[in-house]
Amino acid sequence: MSLLTDHPHARLDGDPASYAARGPRRRRPLRHGLLVVALACVWAALPLGVRLAPDVEPSMPVAAGLMVPEYGARGTYAFHYRFHETITIEVPVRNSGPLPLTIDSVRLESPRLPLMVPVGGLEEPLRLGPFGSGTVSLTMRFDNCRYYHERSAQTWEQVRVSGSTLGRDFTRSVPLAFPLAVHGQVILDCPDRTLVRGDDVRE
Repeated sequence: MSLLTDHPHARLDGDPASYAARGPRRRRPLRHGLLVVALACVWAALPLGVRLAPDVEPSMPVAAGLMVPEYGARGTYAFHYRFHETITIEVPVRNSGPLPLTIDSVRLESPRLPLMVPVGGLEEPLRLGPFGSGTVSLTMRFDNCRYYHERSAQTWEQVRVSGSTLGRDFTRSVPLAFPLAVHGQVILDCPDRTLVRGDDVRE
């Protein structure tokens, strides 16, 4: 009997060529797992890559109000309050990043019972390619003047943009180029108001 038969390195089970491939096959599942984890992290972080251009400059109908350059650091656009009438504001949205975007909603963030109430929403989503731009129409109705005295005012300095990119939802607050404002109305211009101030108090 040869001494080689008892040597631990002399015992080969099966084809010796299979041993050469066994090492890489063990590492392959690990590589696939790391790739899956990396792709999942990229997908989860997609909303962080959304870039919307700031200083959005909305456009209003000619008779909707007036610009007051002296009010605020950048001036303020003051709407003429007309009870229960509607106006449409055109809001440009510019994608300043490399990801394609679908815009589902653009709105003015307001407290409960605002002086301007949104009417409806986007008829269809706005789709923007990388570095593309488009315009969203916001229709607003003047309302709720009964809850504001004539020395009050409501101001908006940003719009809230919601949408998705490659299947991931996002929401961003985008600064306006100048604030939008509506003043409370005197009782003669507010048909809903009573003569007793305590009747209409916002909770």
